[in-house]
Amino acid sequence: MTAIPLGTVRDTPSEPLSRADAWPASAILIVRQGRDAQVACDGVVCSARIAFGCLVQPEPDDHVLIGLADGTIWITAVLERHSDIPPRLWADGDLGIVSAHGAIALSARTVDIDAGAKTRIAAPEIDLHAGVARFVLDELLQVGRRASWYVSRLRSMGELVETFAEHLLTRAKRGSRFIEGSDQMRAGDIDHRAGGTLQLQAEAAFITADTVVRVDADQIHMG
Repeated sequence: MTAIPLGTVRDTPSEPLSRADAWPASAILIVRQGRDAQVACDGVVCSARIAFGCLVQPEPDDHVLIGLADGTIWITAVLERHSDIPPRLWADGDLGIVSAHGAIALSARTVDIDAGAKTRIAAPEIDLHAGVARFVLDELLQVGRRASWYVSRLRSMGELVETFAEHLLTRAKRGSRFIEGSDQMRAGDIDHRAGGTLQLQAEAAFITADTVVRVDADQIHMG
């Protein structure tokens, strides 16, 4: 970093820098606070402002381009960085990136999106391609007209699973269900049909009806 003698900070350009042919010039950023900064140029430290168009945030010891307008030294660009601090796009307020007739591409080894309040993505169509996707959410609310899943294997785990629907349809070639505790089903009418064999086995079995119990078959074996 450039060593600057004490007591040499100026609020206005020095006499050599006041010449019109001295601009634009290069300087070394000494310190920055918001858009106010101090730069070293020709051995003199001067106060400067970071221009609105300087989107890359200058850092101390950066080699910057400065210009003079209305008696104020403005930092307009970062020419070179001697430290390992990554460059950052910087704005005091809202920042928008607009492509009127083209596409915007972000390409990097890692892309991080960190929002303190809210992140919103709106598009007629969204494509997501990944080898592994992880979602860690405190609460998930999905509202849509239709949802389709096509996977080779699907596993759901939870303490409580509730399903509410007007009509529930399940189709499968084979089905297995293992429940350690009790299994209860309550319905207005129950119709179980088996094309082959129906087997019910228990340590104790009870069939109770208020009016009629009917068993109909060509052969009935009991005992």
